[in-house]
Amino acid sequence: MSEVGQPRQIRIDFPEADLDRLQRKLDDARLPDQEITGGLKPWEYGTELVKLRQLVNDWTNGNPKDSMRQSVGSARQGVKAWWKGVESQLNRFPHYTVQIEGLDIHYQHFKSPSSNNDAGAPVIPFIFSHGWPGCFTEAFHFASKLVESRAPRFEVIVPSLPGYGLSQAPLKKGWTLKDSARVFDTLMTSVLGFKSYMAQGGDWGSLVTRFLANSPHCTIAHINFAPPQPPIWTMPALILEHAGFKGVAPKSLELMGYHPQEVQGIKRAFEYQDQGNAYTKIQGTQPSTLGYGLYDNPVGILSWIMEKFHAWSDPRCPAFTTNSTNQFSHSFINDQEILTTVMIYYLTNSVHTSFLPYKESMQLFQKPDWKLWEPAKHKPFGYSSFPYELAAGPKSWLAKYGLNWQYYKMHDYGGHFAAL
Repeated sequence: MSEVGQPRQIRIDFPEADLDRLQRKLDDARLPDQEITGGLKPWEYGTELVKLRQLVNDWTNGNPKDSMRQSVGSARQGVKAWWKGVESQLNRFPHYTVQIEGLDIHYQHFKSPSSNNDAGAPVIPFIFSHGWPGCFTEAFHFASKLVESRAPRFEVIVPSLPGYGLSQAPLKKGWTLKDSARVFDTLMTSVLGFKSYMAQGGDWGSLVTRFLANSPHCTIAHINFAPPQPPIWTMPALILEHAGFKGVAPKSLELMGYHPQEVQGIKRAFEYQDQGNAYTKIQGTQPSTLGYGLYDNPVGILSWIMEKFHAWSDPRCPAFTTNSTNQFSHSFINDQEILTTVMIYYLTNSVHTSFLPYKESMQLFQKPDWKLWEPAKHKPFGYSSFPYELAAGPKSWLAKYGLNWQYYKMHDYGGHFAAL
């Protein structure tokens, strides 16, 4: 039995002195006058200066854009006034910390108000695990809607991964996402008293969810991130693609009859391998070098994280399009949400410790030991496929995971940040 403390309710309420200091740093921030070199396509060399400048300016003034590309505050209300409004929204559902295995773990508990009509209705406990560069805030919109359901009823638990946000960082090296899953299982069972629960995760959260499914208490699981595990007959085309014969693999998959979105997933995977995964190398080898450099650098954190939001999102989402009337305007990938994420990393001093899974757990993706998930192989699993996921593959390739896939849905839009 894991060592467990008593939950303590808290509020998201960062000191005004910290917000005043952030305001001064943003007021004093400097950015280059022009892009790193001439003749660039937007985002070709990484973070686009025009977008970064716009976000820093809106952040400084306290008026970032929402999903409808409208400012959420006055022209110059400042960081503190804007952020206190965000905190008020985040505090609509209670937050707690609890000590498990010596770590203070933060979680938010979404629960519908009880009523006489709910008496006796079964409740489905549901744990959501985020990834990087996400945090607990990305679950807010779907979780607050989900608990409005009366049939079935849900309780949604959204913990912060150890080392992220308000959850304490691991106390020793070698802490993997398997350990985080064990702590989360303790949270759901020993702390909250659920006899059974369901789990969902993307990015690192997909690994946490797969480990949670090993628990006898987790009865059903769903993920939206499963890097492609190709069957052997596709290897020649994939090898040629890796060797520099661009377009061979997608064209071959098209001729094999794969769905266009499945082919799109492979294209995205190759793009990610060729142009988008350098961050994993530094975060997975020298995480402290970059982490200490970004630790007290709000604009640096924004530049580092914003590029991932752009590269891994559906390009039609509001944060990266100037078309305020586009059909995807209900997406919550917008300036307000990106800055909210950056604020959590900055105000909790956790950007450096958020890199730790890349050092301790990357092998679980790169060289997976399928025996680690043997206990979960008979659990019902679901998978949601999004067209702009950063690394995806055809539905049939999921068989290599050795899981009991019972549900599959191909969505019309969306990318890596499925919760948003």
